[in-house]
Amino acid sequence: MEKNPMSHDADYELCNQIGHLLRRAYQRHTIIFQREIPDDRLTSAQFATMVTVHRLKEAPLVQISAATGIDHATLRDIVMRLRKRGLLSIVQDRNDRRQRIVSLTAEGLALVESTIPSAADVTARTLAPLDECERIAALHILRKLAFFED
Repeated sequence: MEKNPMSHDADYELCNQIGHLLRRAYQRHTIIFQREIPDDRLTSAQFATMVTVHRLKEAPLVQISAATGIDHATLRDIVMRLRKRGLLSIVQDRNDRRQRIVSLTAEGLALVESTIPSAADVTARTLAPLDECERIAALHILRKLAFFED
């Protein structure tokens, strides 16, 4: 029996699609982030970059890109904006002149450390509609989806 390629149309509902649901959940999270983070110029991608640099102490862009999941071109723009604000320092690697090493400035360190508690609240507020079991399951499922290798 030949399948009609259009037969799925009637069953397809956008509100039940994973990409749509992930986008809507991320939009909600972004609204919460923007409302809760004290620095209104700091985006979630910038914060992720700064937290990663904080954890690594200093690192080349390629390592920060791998740790954050932010593509190299986008990360370069983020780092340049944060550098312009005086939050990151960039120096040439002594061993590999093609590499740039990124670190937090004193002002960047102070911002990260003062923002982490608010960022933890953002996560709690994002997960607030879920009970404890659902929170654990949601984070487990999202990690599995985020890091699955085809």
